Amino acid sequence: MGSIKRFNLGRIIKEYNCDYFFETGTWKGDGVAYANKFPFKKIYSSEIIPEIAQRARARFSGLDNIEILEGNSTDVFKAHLPNIKGNCIFWLDAHFPGAEEGINKYNDYEDEQVKLPLEEEINQIKSLRKGYTDVILIDDLRIYETGNFASGNMPEGILPPKRRNSLFVNEAFGKTHKIIKSFRDEGYILVLDNEIFTKNNTGIRKTFFDLRNKLFKQIY
Repeated sequence: MGSIKRFNLGRIIKEYNCDYFFETGTWKGDGVAYANKFPFKKIYSSEIIPEIAQRARARFSGLDNIEILEGNSTDVFKAHLPNIKGNCIFWLDAHFPGAEEGINKYNDYEDEQVKLPLEEEINQIKSLRKGYTDVILIDDLRIYETGNFASGNMPEGILPPKRRNSLFVNEAFGKTHKIIKSFRDEGYILVLDNEIFTKNNTGIRKTFFDLRNKLFKQIY
């Protein structure tokens, strides 16, 4: 499990002019709590497990800028993304619902879009967010690839998705965005608008130093 705390949201907000934050996979609500340290107009988090969503609502009760949305992340996207009128940081971390909580086992869900909704989430963002320069941050790259991950590859016994690669991210955004992979923790993917990325980062050497120093944070 990675952490949104790896990312310098303040810097991303400034460079990409983001007013909104949308997380998929609420779990304990720590991602929401971290996002709430920054000046977002509204913070959304979707959670498919009712009891987890209920606990998160209780944790953030009284905070009008935070909304916990119960349901499949892709259904929540269809209902809410058209109403967000401004650039958004997406933190996509919905997979194996309830497994880390111990409510379900990793492979209890046969429906691939419920167990691992990332590809459909990407397609929904592509379809519903035209005209915005959103930033997409994806957790747990190791679900989709084998590599030199700091936390190791996926444990044996946890079935990978039927399509075990992240090519769908490139298919959706490769022509318009800079797609960057990190093998820290369980792995991350950053999807950044090409025009803004090029403006802020010129040259390969400067690019990767800037990414390390500005967009990522060391938390360990």
